[in-house]
Amino acid sequence: MQEPNISVLPPPPPSIQLTPLLGSAPTDHLRTLYTLYASQVATMIWIAEAGGVMDERRRSVILGLALKKSGGGGEDQGLTEAEKETFHQIMGMVRDLVKE
Repeated sequence: MQEPNISVLPPPPPSIQLTPLLGSAPTDHLRTLYTLYASQVATMIWIAEAGGVMDERRRSVILGLALKKSGGGGEDQGLTEAEKETFHQIMGMVRDLVKE
């Protein structure tokens, strides 16, 4: 069930390729979280720049991402409620930026 104040995000395309350029995540949990952020932000920028999902004038998106370390997020816990809330807040800010 979707939260009432959270809008639907565009799904990343199956052809998306994420290539870390500097360093790596210290845990599998953080690697998953970083991948989630990078793929979603890149998808939103890619769609906004191209003018729609079916536009054929696609260019690569290079994305730099810096996240503040936070407590919690153990290996077997999955995403915490705080991580989910932060993710949706950041995606809302990205959506507002690409609309302008």
